[in-house]
Amino acid sequence: DELKDRFFSNITHEFRTPLTLIITPLEKLEQDPSLSSAAISTVKTAQRNSKQLLQLINEFLDFSKLNDGQLKLKLSAGEPDLFTAECVRSFEAAAKEKNITLSFSDNGVEGYYLFDEEKWGKIISNLLSNALKFTPAGGMVSVSLFSSLNDTIQLEVKDNGPGIPADQQQKIFDRFYQVDDSAIRTYGGTGIGLSLVKELTELMQGTVELESKPGGSTSFVVSIPMKKAFAVEAAQPAVFLPPGKQNAVTREQDAPLLLVVEDNEELRSFLVETMRNHYRVIEAADGLKAWEMILEELPDVVISDVMMPGQDGFDLCRICKADKRTAHIGFILLTSKAAHDARLKGLGTGADDYITKPFNLQELELRTANLLQLQQKLRVWLQSQLISTVPPDKLPEITDPFLLALYREMDAKLDDSQLSVDHLCKTMAMSRSTLNRKLKSLLDISTNELIRQYRLQKASSLLSTGLDISTVAYQVGFSSPSYFSQCFKEQYGFTPSEYTLKQN
Repeated sequence: DELKDRFFSNITHEFRTPLTLIITPLEKLEQDPSLSSAAISTVKTAQRNSKQLLQLINEFLDFSKLNDGQLKLKLSAGEPDLFTAECVRSFEAAAKEKNITLSFSDNGVEGYYLFDEEKWGKIISNLLSNALKFTPAGGMVSVSLFSSLNDTIQLEVKDNGPGIPADQQQKIFDRFYQVDDSAIRTYGGTGIGLSLVKELTELMQGTVELESKPGGSTSFVVSIPMKKAFAVEAAQPAVFLPPGKQNAVTREQDAPLLLVVEDNEELRSFLVETMRNHYRVIEAADGLKAWEMILEELPDVVISDVMMPGQDGFDLCRICKADKRTAHIGFILLTSKAAHDARLKGLGTGADDYITKPFNLQELELRTANLLQLQQKLRVWLQSQLISTVPPDKLPEITDPFLLALYREMDAKLDDSQLSVDHLCKTMAMSRSTLNRKLKSLLDISTNELIRQYRLQKASSLLSTGLDISTVAYQVGFSSPSYFSQCFKEQYGFTPSEYTLKQN
């Protein structure tokens, strides 16, 4: 049995590669504008059946994992009512094809719970597909969600199909069992859907019950224990240490700043309290307020919901990435929209990452940390290109649009000893604090330090062309050659005269 099971699992797993090579070209074909509407309809039919085949393959693999005890629960915080509604919505087209009325009611189930969204989705999909398969044209299928006082969520899928004979009701949860197993049966299937429902329900410490009357109606009720999420105590803020500084003593105010944007107060509070374990965190309840805070605080990362009043997460991300003052900020979109088109839209606005609800908290923390590490690596690379402890023979090449504009403004008044932070703030249309925070994020230096660095870099470049020290000092805006020599030595470790001799 073990040998057969391993062989079956390996073969099933191998199906996924060629199936992926079928589904992916079909997705590409669907976007081809040269295809006729009839051809696109054919492609969509092939897509739908390919995805159904993939679902069957995944179910067989789930059985294999159940046999080996490898299928584990992956609890995450989410809204079961919204998640269930989306699962039901995905069956609307199939119901419409058979002229079946499909309805959903959540009966007051609201808020965030801890549950395994993948397994919960498979239970809903199998029960719904089974109900739609056996419900005659013009029939009705209803999906209802209930909550009880003992932290239990109940899912009921009811149809007015032919019903199941009483003597066969206990057998339908057996693997590969079918009520009608004759060669001329009306309905297809493998007989694994309801068995998988039962085993996944038991894995989640739940129960599934059946009530059916031949010629009447059939009702499946799945009861799963689900605890309310976010019943956590506020932890003491910890400090995030960037790569290479794990042993350093970093002040709390040096930790990265996160902005959490979420209109659901319960979820927002939970995210704020959780992320405070590693970061400084500020919060906003809508996109309009969030944009004001982004301009004022310049956070390192924004974690934003998509569906919000006033201004949604897509627009907030688009505006943030289009503005030169805020384009460097990392952006993670957090939404219950799991559809492929929604993900593409999110990434198309410039979002750095996209996470669907129910989300795994550890995954969100890791993605945030990875994004911050990426920013740190970019900061180090920019520093190596633009800030040197060795006099450069030529000026560094700048590719960042914001820094390019800033360097142009400095270059235009570099010979003026009065070139100041205030002048750059005016020309860049930014406040002093905003400009300093922007440069801190990009280069980890202040605006005054950048002006001084650029004067000395330009001076090194001019000295290498053979110009005398006094001429160079005044051309790059130093008030006197002696002060220029002092600053040059502080930066590079030797005087301009010594540098000139080395060049010769």
